[in-house]
Amino acid sequence: MKWAALGLVAVGGVIGLAVAGATTTVVEKTGTNEFCLACHEMSWPQETYTQQAHYKNASGVRAPCITCHVDSHPWTDYLWGKATAGAKDVWGHFTGKLSTREEYDARREEMSEQVWAYLERTDSETCRTCHDEAAMALEKQSQAAQFAHPQAQAANLTCISCHKGIGHGPVGDQTSAEASHRPANEMADLADGLTDVLGSEK
Repeated sequence: MKWAALGLVAVGGVIGLAVAGATTTVVEKTGTNEFCLACHEMSWPQETYTQQAHYKNASGVRAPCITCHVDSHPWTDYLWGKATAGAKDVWGHFTGKLSTREEYDARREEMSEQVWAYLERTDSETCRTCHDEAAMALEKQSQAAQFAHPQAQAANLTCISCHKGIGHGPVGDQTSAEASHRPANEMADLADGLTDVLGSEK
C-alpha cells in the first residue's frame, strides 16, 4: 500500500511537471511577434511598429508587442491579460471587424484611445516593465528630456501622457502633446518650458 501511494505521488509529480512545462511553452510561444502576425490584421500595426524606437534603436534592445500590451506582473495578471487580449483578437478576426486595411485605418484612432486610456488608468504599468524613473541618468539625456521628466513627474503625468506615439507613431495629424488627455494648462506649461529649452539648443 505504501509503495502504491508513493508510486501515485511520483506519477502525479511527473504529470504535474509535464503540464507545467507544456503551459510555459505555450505561454512563451503565443507571446511572440511571429504568433501575433499569424493574423493578417496585425500586419498593419506591424508596419508602424517597425518604424519606431521600440523596434529598432541605437542600443539594439527590442520590445515585442506583448511587453507593451500585456502586464507581466504578477504572473496571474499576465495569464489573464494574454487570455482576454487573445480572445478579443480571435473574436475580431473571425467576425471580420478589421478584415481590410480601410477598416483598420478607420478604427485606428479609436483603438489607440483605448490603449492610452488603459495606460493612463494603470500609470503606464507595462512601460514600467522596462523603464524605471529612479534609474534614469538625466545627465545623459537631451536637454529637453532633462527638463521634461522632472516637470512631468511634478505635474503627475504618466509615461503615456507625453509618449503616445512611441509604439506606432502619431494617429492622424495628432502629436503626443495634442492628443494628451491631461488638463490643457499642465501641457501648455510643459510645452512652454520645452520650447525655451529646445530654443536654447539651437
